[in-house]
Amino acid sequence: MNRVLVVDDEVEVTSFFQYFLEDKGCEVTVANSGRDVDQLLQSPEACFHLALVDLKLPDANGLDLLSKIKNRQPTCEVLIMTGYSTVKTAVLAIQAGARDYLEKPFDNLESLGGIIQSLLQRSVGKEDLFNHMAASYGIVYTPGSEMEKLLTIADKLAKKAINVLIEGETGTGKELFARFIHGVSLRASHPFVGINCGAVSESLLESELFGHEKGAFSGAVKTRKGYFELAHNGTLFLDEIGEAPPSIQVKLLRAIETGEFMRVGSEETIKSNVRFISATNRNLELETEQNRFRADLLYRLEGVKLTIPPLRNRREDIAVIANHYLEKKFGGACRLDPETVEILKRYDWPGNVRQLLNVLNQTHSIHECHTLKPDKLPPWLIQKAVANKEETSLQKQLESFLESEIRLFVENITNGIATVDHIDFPSLMKRIKKIEGEIGRRIIQKGLSETAGNRQLLSHKLRITERTLRYILNEK
Repeated sequence: MNRVLVVDDEVEVTSFFQYFLEDKGCEVTVANSGRDVDQLLQSPEACFHLALVDLKLPDANGLDLLSKIKNRQPTCEVLIMTGYSTVKTAVLAIQAGARDYLEKPFDNLESLGGIIQSLLQRSVGKEDLFNHMAASYGIVYTPGSEMEKLLTIADKLAKKAINVLIEGETGTGKELFARFIHGVSLRASHPFVGINCGAVSESLLESELFGHEKGAFSGAVKTRKGYFELAHNGTLFLDEIGEAPPSIQVKLLRAIETGEFMRVGSEETIKSNVRFISATNRNLELETEQNRFRADLLYRLEGVKLTIPPLRNRREDIAVIANHYLEKKFGGACRLDPETVEILKRYDWPGNVRQLLNVLNQTHSIHECHTLKPDKLPPWLIQKAVANKEETSLQKQLESFLESEIRLFVENITNGIATVDHIDFPSLMKRIKKIEGEIGRRIIQKGLSETAGNRQLLSHKLRITERTLRYILNEK
């Protein structure tokens, strides 16, 4: 029998689900607070196949409960319930491990039953179907990868009337994600139209987006529809949106807000029903702070933001991506040697998936080998991979040292306190917080001496912004 946990402070909701699920043969346990959930999870007998968790409880946050449930029972599927239409929070829930989210009120009982039943009866075949669908758009990953979570979110967002901003480094597959979202959306039967805002000159970009009338400018020999019109009822993909010049940003903002625009050289207003998906390899929040991108346009584009991780942060996907490409390109005529896979995993791939595929294609074109062995790889790649292996070893040594020192520091502090009777706890925590700042400043000062005062280089090495670097240095 399927065991389901229902967590909601409203008795009407828990009663509804108890009746609804028991009628489907489920064993239902009800919790009306975070405290109830904590007590249930402490019991060794409590084991659930599915948990329906309200996002807002008087004494707990649904996301915190989600984390506790997944930590204690990793195989338990979790559905987050929300009556606040907080799509961004729901996205965070899926990123944290929730399988899906439900919006209150539950009007469509047939759909509700289908969602619950599909989770209780999840099979390998259904997972394979989803993986196959993603692969049809060129998105390949290993089960449990960060990409799988991201695709689950993208699949949910696809059905929503919400704009999506996709962030990621060059070559991570932002356009593939955009096409996936369109392909599984309700607009899939309508056009997907994409434009690279950084590949067209400012003088032509307005015409490309909004179209122009005959004679509007030199060379306009006939009336031409722009991408806004061509994407009517479909999806308009604005690639490298961070490259759009300020004059175009103003016009884009109005078109997105109203759905109306005018062709260049025309006084007639045209309406278009378009879903916007944008992509950028820039940090647009930082761009707005430096007045290089309009904040109001960012708010319109960023209904929800998806960040695609770089390939170096998901090395477990490299072999799957490489083998999929070789199979598709050469029909199994070329395979990866296990040692080659290890070398490919050690390299950082600054060009991400695009660079990986280019290396595989170039290597096969030169050697035409049935098995791609390490000696066939470019020498520079092998050298970098070996250097990265040594650097990783040093990083692990440093992490081990830091863990040991932190553990010793915590033990010395706690063991040195004989009793809490006379301790000034707020003052202690404030002092420890101050120590954190002191360590940060010392490390930055050390780094500045190593880089001859080059703050830009140091911020790159520490993977923080120059603004954060300045803040830590000046914090007292």
